[in-house]
Amino acid sequence: MDIKVFKDKLFEKALKNGFSDCEIYYYSGKSIKISVLKGEIEKFDNATSGGLSFRGFYNGKIGYSYTEQISENIIDSLIQYAKENAEIINDEEKEEIYIGDKNYTPVKTFYDNLEDVEVDTLIEKALNIEKAALNYDNRIISCNYCIVGKSSNQIYISNTKGLELNKKDNYVMAFAGALAKENDSIKSGMEIIAGFDINNIDPNYIGETASKKALSCLGATSLPSKKYNIIFENECFTDLLSCFLTNFCAESIQKGFSLLKGKLNKKIASDNITILDEPLMENGYSSSSFDSEGVACYNKTIVENGVLKTYLYNLKTAKKDGVKSTGNGFKSGYKGKIGISPTNFYIKNGNKPLDNLFENVKDGVYITEMSGLHAGVNNISGDFSVLASGYLIENGKKSKAVEQITIAGNFYNMMLNIKDIANDLKFALNGIGSPSIFVGELSVSGE
Repeated sequence: MDIKVFKDKLFEKALKNGFSDCEIYYYSGKSIKISVLKGEIEKFDNATSGGLSFRGFYNGKIGYSYTEQISENIIDSLIQYAKENAEIINDEEKEEIYIGDKNYTPVKTFYDNLEDVEVDTLIEKALNIEKAALNYDNRIISCNYCIVGKSSNQIYISNTKGLELNKKDNYVMAFAGALAKENDSIKSGMEIIAGFDINNIDPNYIGETASKKALSCLGATSLPSKKYNIIFENECFTDLLSCFLTNFCAESIQKGFSLLKGKLNKKIASDNITILDEPLMENGYSSSSFDSEGVACYNKTIVENGVLKTYLYNLKTAKKDGVKSTGNGFKSGYKGKIGISPTNFYIKNGNKPLDNLFENVKDGVYITEMSGLHAGVNNISGDFSVLASGYLIENGKKSKAVEQITIAGNFYNMMLNIKDIANDLKFALNGIGSPSIFVGELSVSGE
């Protein structure tokens, strides 16, 4: 059944049954994922998913209901479940069904060329990635992960206040993991690429990069325990930054779960740190013209030259603080509650190549991988202590691999003392990004 026809019938019946303002949030998605092993297709996934949430005001309270079935015979049940939900809900902070904004800045999130990519092309890419990884060096004993896939999604929001918004997005991705062995040492390396053009999925680059990373870790040793100058690789600092994203969200501020409370227009980071949230970014992984509440998205500066300029808001938290929503009211799926999420949230590039950071540091440690982030990070206090690996920096150059070390520090103190930033900004698939960063000294526990 056409979603707009379904919506019209649902709204008409809901209003007749005592609802006032009503809204639907519809999601549909499909994905194809090819996994190969030893020159053959190991797994082929062709999945579809989707559903619809209905919410509306009934006797002054808002009720919710959900369905995966988009057909006329489900409408009565949706309305009844939402009624029952409204009668038992007890939320002092009243939700809002948004009337919409006058203007929504268009941003391209859907690429027709990706829809035309055949399964055979994905298979060929995957097989060639594995071949490139295995052929790179005779110490590569396996390409234990080799996946290529594409995904597309649609979101449709409409309500009885006249709001009607539609978004389609798609992307393609490839992932490779290689194992290298030398004597008794076995190490892994991984590379992931995502984008909006199948031609950017270069099998040789992906496979060879995964193998290079694995090979570079062979013979890794630990380090004596002491303080070292630390440079975080871009992907690695992105992972750390992701652990503290909720501290920038108004809900955490209002509940007292963030030490950024009361820090607006105050210095929270080094002068060379600027953090942006850009939903309108071209070719961004998390780009969107509107959030899950129908609020228009816009690019914003979160931290400017070390000074905190704004928190991230949805409608509920914005109303509580007497400000406008920043268009960051997102939910994770059609059944999810509205929360607060960043979009393309990143630390602005520096102006130096990574090699220049090595030269300036002279001696230290380049951290390229961390594990145990969820267990080893306190995102309220900012303290972290996590297992890590990477490379020594000696005489201004990256040298031998190191492993079995633990790095410890405090995120807030570290941000205030950042020394230098490279110009190698890289985004993770969740839209969070960072360049490589020289953070100064941190405690390292090793041998």
